Amino acid sequence: MIFHQLINEDSGCLSYLIGCGEAGEAAVVDPGRDRVDEYVRLARKKGLRITRILETHTHADHISGNRDLAAVTKASIVLHRSTKAVFEHAAVQDGDEIVIGNVVLKALHTPGHTPDSLCLLVTDGSRAREPWFVLTGDTLFIGDVGRPDLGGAAAAGQLWESLHASLLRLDDTVEIYPAHGAGSLCGRAMSSKTASTIGFERRFNPALRARSQAEFVDLLMAGLPPKPPSFQTIVGKNLGTLPLELPKPRPFTAREAWDAVRAGGACVLDLREPGTYGESHVPGALNVWIESPQFGDRVGWFAPDGTPLILLTHTPSDVDRALRALSRVGVDQVIGVIERGMIEWKSEGLPVETVPQITVWDLAEWLDEGRDVAVIDVREPVEWRDGHIEGAVHLPMLEALRRVGEVPVDRPKAVLCAGGLRSSTVISALKRHGIERWFNVTGGMTAWLKAGSPVTR
Repeated sequence: MIFHQLINEDSGCLSYLIGCGEAGEAAVVDPGRDRVDEYVRLARKKGLRITRILETHTHADHISGNRDLAAVTKASIVLHRSTKAVFEHAAVQDGDEIVIGNVVLKALHTPGHTPDSLCLLVTDGSRAREPWFVLTGDTLFIGDVGRPDLGGAAAAGQLWESLHASLLRLDDTVEIYPAHGAGSLCGRAMSSKTASTIGFERRFNPALRARSQAEFVDLLMAGLPPKPPSFQTIVGKNLGTLPLELPKPRPFTAREAWDAVRAGGACVLDLREPGTYGESHVPGALNVWIESPQFGDRVGWFAPDGTPLILLTHTPSDVDRALRALSRVGVDQVIGVIERGMIEWKSEGLPVETVPQITVWDLAEWLDEGRDVAVIDVREPVEWRDGHIEGAVHLPMLEALRRVGEVPVDRPKAVLCAGGLRSSTVISALKRHGIERWFNVTGGMTAWLKAGSPVTR
């Protein structure tokens, strides 16, 4: 058996190539839209032909690459029979086996995260008759379980039944390979490890410690992270009920871009790092640094739905990287690129705005002096609980737009995260709501703690 796990570190997505060297065939499981060429190259390098493409469920956080990969390889797409996908595919049900030479993939229907969720129990017949590992999709993660977003408490109950009827009946030695890892929006407490065993998760996974189905449901439904705004759009594209598109942006002059912003309602997506954005940027621009973790997810979260986007960067290679990442999360509305960036923008005398960057030493001095400044912490709840500045307003990044009414409009606002990236994105998004008087705290809580400044828990 040939087995490869492919990791997208920006999004936490995991996909797999499983093949049989003797048969010369392979299957790809949970392919990403931006990795199609990589799967083809890997299979070719191993002397394999991709004949099947399997999905563990209908994804809601990224666009699947199944149809793109099928177009290149002529492989068949395999989904659980309960799927609502409208494109051509083969259907499997619980207990069905997919044979690739000496390798057998057995479908286990595990509804809960989604109604069509399945796990794939993999046996290498050349080594043993017992299963070696299981691809758990979004049913069981390393350190967590899937979110029951689609069906609420009823889906959480289904997930309990799926776990206990299928996965937790497996031998402790069976390895686990999920569809997502740390950095994904599909779970709450996922480990940075990308593999485990049934036995280890049985003992140490907090989500599996519930003693009853009712306790499990209460645990899962408490404090669910908000759904991405593009949730329904991504699901529609993955089912084929919404069209798949690839953006074809054209070069824009600075003045053309400004006209599109003022008259056409376009939004400039500023890919530069926060300090450079803060020095001068297009009014209303959304700042997500191209090097940010979860770049595509963050743009998908904050970019106004359906609003035309115009990219701004000072490195041309960033454009292709951005388009690939955005296509993965279904952000297809990029219409242009400001060809000469802020150089031309300033030479044309077009309006610019700034966001002052301050250090943690500046912030500490302001607080000691009793200056009127609101501290806004946009980190996740688990980070907040580990320690925060006394008196700070907690406004987690993914809740910022929904809770914009809690922002103290009339006061200066110093915003911080762990390092200064998320805070800049939140500032830029809330500036689009007409709220002003912002300061971005460079270095964030990491620098605050290194400086020995006090925190409360």
